[in-house]
Amino acid sequence: MNVLIMAAGSLGGYIGSEIAKSKSHNVTLIARNQHLKKIQENGLVVKSVTSGNYICNAEAYEKPIENYKADLILYCVKSYQNLQAIPVIKNSAHSDTTILTLQNGIGSGKFLASHFDSNNIILGSAYIDASTLDYGIIKEHGGDCKIFFGNYQGNNNYHIEKIKEALKSTNIKYHLSKEILTTIWEKLIFISGLSGMTCITNSTFEEVLSYEQTRHMTKSLITETYNVGIKSGIKLDKSITENTMKYFIDFKSELTSSMHQDLINGNQLEVEYINGAISKIGKLYDVSTPINDIINDCLSLINNRRK
Repeated sequence: MNVLIMAAGSLGGYIGSEIAKSKSHNVTLIARNQHLKKIQENGLVVKSVTSGNYICNAEAYEKPIENYKADLILYCVKSYQNLQAIPVIKNSAHSDTTILTLQNGIGSGKFLASHFDSNNIILGSAYIDASTLDYGIIKEHGGDCKIFFGNYQGNNNYHIEKIKEALKSTNIKYHLSKEILTTIWEKLIFISGLSGMTCITNSTFEEVLSYEQTRHMTKSLITETYNVGIKSGIKLDKSITENTMKYFIDFKSELTSSMHQDLINGNQLEVEYINGAISKIGKLYDVSTPINDIINDCLSLINNRRK
């Protein structure tokens, strides 16, 4: 298959490199600026706890070459880059191109369905701890690398099988979720707390959870997210907030947030699609979300300054 990675940041770069390493598929990486230049010069350098260190020599471009058609597109761009990303990949999709979105937050499927055939869209949720060390260098930090995915609408096994085929020779575990919206909201509960609290305090998560007031604030925040999910019809286990807090506390020294890294690095933030989305949906269903509201309002000010 022709597999297009949009784009080859830490998450997309690691998944794309793993698929390319299997030598079963033709992988094309999309990147920009100095990151692209370094990949083209040296390959994408992967430092991985799970897979070992290696160099991915997949083709890399700012946009796909003329007449290129992808069988599978992994859509991994930050949500605030959506409008810039669509023109890059639009002409690379054919009538049967599978599009797996692994974006954080909610709304990605609906956005992509406004540009592509909704039957070709697969919703996904990735649990892969990766970061960009430097231009052309990414690091996978270990842990249980896994991807959950399921149909955006309908039950199209053809697209599901293509994703399985792409991932089967990698070190990434994959799971078909029959309740993919539940899976996405479970991650939303997780990242609303992790990303929201590290950014609003500009602190490590260990610092957040070691201070009593912000630890309680984190618990209240993820409870808000849970309440909004339940009210909007998502099936969520009653124990998820307690289990999430336990995980947070057990692994507080290891947990990092890509949104907090964006804050530190002067980039735009995905808050509109995480805490902002929770706030917006909460208002639709008359669910109080004061902490998500504050986080969205304050971080939106930073986003406006960085535009």
